[in-house]
Amino acid sequence: MVYLLNKGIEQLQEVLDKNKGAGLDLKDFSRFGVIKKVCQQQEFLLDNPPSKLKDRIVSLHKPYLRPIVRGKENKPVEFGAKAHILQVDGLAFIDKLDFNAFNECTRLKLSVAKHKRFFGPARQLGADRIYATNKNRVFCTQQKIFTCFPKKGPKQLSKAEKVLSSEISRQRATVMEGVFGTNKNHYGLGKIKVKGEKREKLMIFFGIMSANAVLIAKRRAAKESPPLQQSA
Repeated sequence: MVYLLNKGIEQLQEVLDKNKGAGLDLKDFSRFGVIKKVCQQQEFLLDNPPSKLKDRIVSLHKPYLRPIVRGKENKPVEFGAKAHILQVDGLAFIDKLDFNAFNECTRLKLSVAKHKRFFGPARQLGADRIYATNKNRVFCTQQKIFTCFPKKGPKQLSKAEKVLSSEISRQRATVMEGVFGTNKNHYGLGKIKVKGEKREKLMIFFGIMSANAVLIAKRRAAKESPPLQQSA
């Protein structure tokens, strides 16, 4: 199949060279370039494992998509933008948004720095276990940030620390995951319907910011509304 595809590409290229590209618009030229690259990648995969192929194209219509290994039982591999979210008091902020895979645990220091810039120093931090690396543990200790990371070493948490760690874990599992669910179910992020790398990123951005705006509006309305009068 790869041989036949290469042969077809060569024949089409000869026709284009003779006619100086007549008959093809810019979109067609772009698609032809993607097909060439896919063919090159398939040739590479004939002699090399998939893990050595960088920037693998999985869609002719969306060549910017990359397979992202998630490690989930129902979805071991996902396709789409990967977002690293910093969440403060139920409000979500995009720290990094990319269609390429990246290691989110390396973003912890940057997230803490952004929190300090906009909200002041962080004192408590909830995150998934993937963030509990030795470097992140040392950093949080130096910054006097209490986390919900599993304890390492012989020293045990006090009763109060156990309660706080449990509460941080609960908040992370309910509030943070709840925000993700709300964004997907009510703000169009469960299935991105627009096409194009920039349009998809804009859709994600406006979906998250719209959810934040609604949450802020509800809180202001609750704060400004007069208390209910008790019946005599």
